[in-house]
Amino acid sequence: MGFYIPAETAAAVGTGNLPPGTGYYAVEITKFEDRGVLDRQGNFSYFIHLKFEDGATTREIGSCPFDAEGNMAPALAAMDEDTRTKKIGGMVAALKRVALSSGITEDYMAESGLNTDHLIGRTAYIAWLGRPEDTPKGTKAYGEVKAFIGKDLFDNYQAKGEKPEDTRQFPWRRAAASQGSSTGSGGGSKMPPPPLRGGFPPPPRS
Repeated sequence: MGFYIPAETAAAVGTGNLPPGTGYYAVEITKFEDRGVLDRQGNFSYFIHLKFEDGATTREIGSCPFDAEGNMAPALAAMDEDTRTKKIGGMVAALKRVALSSGITEDYMAESGLNTDHLIGRTAYIAWLGRPEDTPKGTKAYGEVKAFIGKDLFDNYQAKGEKPEDTRQFPWRRAAASQGSSTGSGGGSKMPPPPLRGGFPPPPRS
């Protein structure tokens, strides 16, 4: 007897592949998940789930000022107008970068707003920072999205064979940098040798 896996299930389930190394990738937005909790600032919180072309998956956490019905987060409603405007701007800008990457235009959003349900199933383009190659053995470290980018920029980077610069600061990198600056020459941290006995000039006479 054989078995049959429905196409919808086969498409939705990955093969357990690990996310790739640092580079620029096309990914499918598979889900926007309402985490059901507020973030530390009292805004609505979500996961955006992404799938790479080889089936590997990842997710990024984010915050949104409005719920599914467009109601403002309570923490924002309690702020003064200037502070609230700045907070909303930062969160909405992050979501708009995802939308623009997936082909939704500024004109559309200006007229119709942005419903994250409309992003599901679309292809977006990312600058991806993979698991650091210098991660010490036994240390947990994961990849992350550095930025959502437009397709034109993605194609340009792909044609040139470029990779995103990884400027993440991990504890082991900070420790190595600190050790290097303390042992290197010219770092300013090395103490001069003590003066020889009698090496100080005599005090001036009155």
